[in-house]
Amino acid sequence: MGALRDDNGGGERPQEGGGLPDLPPEWGTIIIPDDAGALDDEGVAIRRQFRRATIRRRWRRRFHLPAEAARRTTDDSPGLAVPLLIMSIAVIATLVSLVAVAWPGRAPKTAPRVGSPTSAPVAVSLSGVSLQDTDGVPIGLKDLAPAVVLVVDGCSCEQLIRSTADAVAAAKSTAKILVVATRSPTLPADLNAKVTVRSLADPNSSVRASVPALAGDHTTAAVLVDGDGKLVKAVRSVTTPDSFKAEFSLLQ
Repeated sequence: MGALRDDNGGGERPQEGGGLPDLPPEWGTIIIPDDAGALDDEGVAIRRQFRRATIRRRWRRRFHLPAEAARRTTDDSPGLAVPLLIMSIAVIATLVSLVAVAWPGRAPKTAPRVGSPTSAPVAVSLSGVSLQDTDGVPIGLKDLAPAVVLVVDGCSCEQLIRSTADAVAAAKSTAKILVVATRSPTLPADLNAKVTVRSLADPNSSVRASVPALAGDHTTAAVLVDGDGKLVKAVRSVTTPDSFKAEFSLLQ
């Protein structure tokens, strides 16, 4: 590499320290090589720095990041590696958490709900229900309890009445069988003599109205009432006593 020569005939010599006239002294010593090919390595390094700066600007625009402040670009300048690494870790962590939540059979455990203890069902009483015998004389249902009340509106239900009487006799229960409709129904013949069976009228459908389970029901129903007139069980759409005869032991 050659040093700066005085080719202008009588020009000023380089200042002490290798500086040039009218150039900032902080630029230091400037050496101009005789062969321009000697600057290839520096040119490659500068072009590489320019490419890096271009890539950084491009990625910052894609991620809507503010532009970098103007500064000198060197090999030691931090690039986008650290921000991209942080973003990648955040994305991976989010995906892992979503997979863990959606994984079959891995439903999140929840703490048991703490609330007031379940209250016992409110007892239903039919002690205030009044029926009518075949002569139209009012009779309180409580005076006939314990009883199996068969509500048979629109149904002769002879087989149901006979089988219920036989089931009450077989259970040796003291319960009476009350066959009820809006008008006093006709009882079938040859009923079990061990059981009291009565035909009663319920012109106001008081039995159905007093039992929440029979609200709006128009099918044949069985209503079991204990000795205090309280409801033991109510069953709709009955055809045999099989669905309620297990409770005969409670009719005391």
